[in-house]
Amino acid sequence: MGYYLADGIYPPYPTFVKTISAPQGNKRKYFAKMQESVRKDVERAFGVLQARFVIVRGPAHFWDIETLKHI
Repeated sequence: MGYYLADGIYPPYPTFVKTISAPQGNKRKYFAKMQESVRKDVERAFGVLQARFVIVRGPAHFWDIETLKHI
């Protein structure tokens, strides 16, 4: 089972790892800093994918299932 980096807009599911809002101690501060860094990298990568592949930008539920399989 994997974990997903998330921010405060997502519901409190056990698989969502949210940012520590006020980290206490060096370990927690380091974890929060690294988590924010990785999340920012993922958001940038997804932005590049959205710019390059238009299918990712819009809702896919309007597409036919067979068409989505080929994409």
